[in-house]
Parts: sequence; C-alpha cells; structure tokens
Amino acid sequence: MFSHLLRPDIPVMDMYSTHMTCRTLDMNDKVKPFVVAAGEVVPLTYEKKDVSPISGQPIKGPCSFYLSNTTAKGKGAVWFPIEKTGSDGTLWCSELIKKNGYTHGVKIPKDIPAGTYYLRSEIIDLSAYLDNKYEDFTREPQFYIDCLAITVTGSGKAAPKGSKIPGIYNNAESKFLINVDSATDSKKFIIPGPAIDPLLITAP
Repeated sequence: MFSHLLRPDIPVMDMYSTHMTCRTLDMNDKVKPFVVAAGEVVPLTYEKKDVSPISGQPIKGPCSFYLSNTTAKGKGAVWFPIEKTGSDGTLWCSELIKKNGYTHGVKIPKDIPAGTYYLRSEIIDLSAYLDNKYEDFTREPQFYIDCLAITVTGSGKAAPKGSKIPGIYNNAESKFLINVDSATDSKKFIIPGPAIDPLLITAP
C-alpha cells in the first residue's frame, strides 16, 4: 500500500483552461509510477486546505476521479471517470476527505486493462454560489485538480469511452448552481461531466 500526497492548493477558475487537465503537471516528466492491481484501492492524502483562497468560503462540493493512459499525455478524448462522489445529505465529498484526515481511497475497477495511467483527482468547490457579496468571478465553480501516475496490473479488458479535458463542462449550463448547505438539494445533486461506464460499475 502507498499513499500519494496531492497538492491541489490553488483552484482552476476557467473550465476551458488547459490547467483543467492536470493543473501544472508536466506530462513529459519521467516519474516512476505507483503500482496497483486492478480492483485494489489507491490511498490518497491531500494537502490540508479548509477554505477557498478566492472566495474565503469553506470548500464544499463533489469529487470525481478519472483515468487516462499515459501514452496520450492527457490529450484528446482519453479521460474516463472511475468514481464520482457527491453528498449523502450531510457531508460533501470534500468534507468527507477532511473528516478522514485529508485522505481518500479510490478503487481501481477490476476490469481496467493493465497499463500505466494518470489518475486525475478533481474536487469542485460550489460554495461561492452561496453569498451574493462576492464579485462575479468568484461565483464560478472552483476546480481543485491534481494527477499522479499509476501502473495497473491485471487482466482487465474494458474499453470505456473517453472524453476531452478540458471539454467536459460548459459554463453556460446551470448544473453547478446549488445551495451546498441544503441537505435535500445536496443529496439530489447530479455531478456534472461524463457518466461512469456501466461495465466499470458492474465488473466483479
């Protein structure tokens, strides 16, 4: 088992920015990937951050985790989600990470083919919508993003459809508009972006 420290300290404010892919990760760097078997959990540790440096609000929102084979270096329709966690009506995923000591475990689906991938972590802070006193630019969703390289072992054969990042969100949509402190609204919130391939969910 290993734990990788993620440092998504500064949010990406422009959902069309190339920083949406892996923020400032240089995909040309030769970094030794961590090895994990398909079906096992990758334990992640996050840098401690409680409030947005932009809005000053507590960070509240869902988490999404994507994979992309490293051969594409993150370019093109190569990213597919493997986990999307929102709110149970009490805690958002971002709050759950804090409650668990700034840690989170991401299970690699058992049917993922062997290979080397980028594991992309994304926390969407929706809290800026709560208060009208902020300037307009702070009322956009804030994306806390980081990536790490992993090598997956196993005999999986899934071929999930990929998407381009940036490109999975549209700021003309109202999907990010929610009162994050409403238990009812939070529990019903549908996390934007591509859905997880059903084969990855049902694989034994």
